This record gives sequence, structure tokens and C-alpha cells, in this order.
Amino acid sequence: MPVNSLATGEYTSSEMMIIATARQIRDGESTIVGMGPPLLSAALAKYHHAPNMWYCTESGPLDWTPTSKDLPAPIGIADHSLTQGAAMSGDMVDALGAFVNGGWAQSAVLQAAQIDRFGNLNTMLAGTFEDPIRRLPGTGGNADIGASAQRVISTMPLETRRFKERADFRTTAGYIDGPGGRAEAGLAPQGPNICATNMCLFSFDTADGGSTGSCEMVLEQLFPGIALEEVTAIVPWDLKVSPGLSYMDPPTVEELELVRHLDDGGNHLIPGRY
Repeated sequence: MPVNSLATGEYTSSEMMIIATARQIRDGESTIVGMGPPLLSAALAKYHHAPNMWYCTESGPLDWTPTSKDLPAPIGIADHSLTQGAAMSGDMVDALGAFVNGGWAQSAVLQAAQIDRFGNLNTMLAGTFEDPIRRLPGTGGNADIGASAQRVISTMPLETRRFKERADFRTTAGYIDGPGGRAEAGLAPQGPNICATNMCLFSFDTADGGSTGSCEMVLEQLFPGIALEEVTAIVPWDLKVSPGLSYMDPPTVEELELVRHLDDGGNHLIPGRY
């Protein structure tokens, strides 16, 4: 990363969340990208430090390769711009059936309404299945992606309504109910998984993708200006904290300029938007 950094306070928490998520995407890997802020994070990574990543969405375009930095981030998974420079423009059967369930998705970037201590995501409902308080957009490709992507990067504002000890509904499998949960469900190991929020970055306590360790969320990095107590006050369980807890570098000038350019229409950088 360039060393010229901006001072704390010159960027929003939403921008920091998008940038922190983008930093987890590796150059050269094939990535399935979900709705909402993941589209912007993955576009930032593609433009900034991972030009050789395969940027794919569940609607079917495989390996979006924009020819100009003037092209903004896609606003949806079926944005027509995703066909530009793509290796293939298929459909959901190609994306979820062949690409994701075929084991080719090395990573996934997903947004959800809720996440729990084992990294399970919920995009289905708030409340109970029998008596929902609110119905949400539904599973989309999240169920397939959680089952088959080799690792998952989730991005989510740190709020009490979103962070649950147990998700109201498990749309996307993380480590399910702890060590051995994925294997018992017939799923392959997964990781290292990450959750980036607007305050901090979490990892998960498992070295082998779900069989050992507690498989619980672990606080790895705080964002500039955020105190540990602010995070633990929101998370509703006894949160594990990494012994190497550190502060994440603030956005560089280049990252911040890019993310604002890529979302100059304000489609993704709206606080509270899901």
C-alpha cells in the first residue's frame, strides 16, 4: 500500500468498511461478488491492487475486466457493465452451478442482514420463520456460495440488530454451530474467513476451516479512533480478542479517491443501507 495516509476523520466509517473489505481480496483469485457494498469493495480491489482477480457475480458474467477507470462500480449483480471485457456472459446456472458449486470460487464477498458468532449469514428474515418481524430479500446465491466458496469475506456494519449470538435464520453457512459443523453438514472446510465492519475486522478461530478451534469470531483489528470497549459493547456474546490486536492503517489517498470515484452516484456508500 502507498504510505501517504489520510488523517482520521477525513473519511466516513462506510468508506473505511469498503476499503477494509477490498484489502482482503487477493490478486489472481476468482471471486464471486454479492449484492450491495461487496460490488464496490471488489471493484476497488480490481482497480487498486488486484487487477488479475476474476470478478464474477451470480447473474452470470465471469471475469469482468473494465477497460477504463472511468467506469464506475456495478450497481447490481446484473449491471450491464459487467459484460465489458468478460471472459463469458452466462446465467445463474453457469455462475452458481458450474463456477461456484464446481469449486472454482476461491473467495466470496457477501453482505447480509445478520451474522452470528460462527459466521453464519442471514438474508431471509428477522424474527422467527413462523412469525417473522420482517421479511428480507431472500437467499439469492448466498446459500450456494456459503456451501462451496473456498473462503468468505463478509461486510457488515457493526450494529446490535445485525450481530447475533445465533442468526434468526441461517441463509449462508459459516461454521454452522462450531467445530465439525461444516463436515457434519457435508460441506468442505472454509477459510480463512473474514468479517469487515465499519469499526473493525474479525477473523474466526479455526486453523483448518472448521474442524478445530472454537470456530468463533475473533477481533483482529480496530479501525483508527475506535476503542475496544466500543466493539465489545455491541457484540452480544463474550467476544474473543486476538492477542495480537492491532489498528488497521487508515485509507490511503489513492484508495479514498478511487472509492469515491467508483461510487460517485452514491449507490453503495449510504450509511445503514442494506
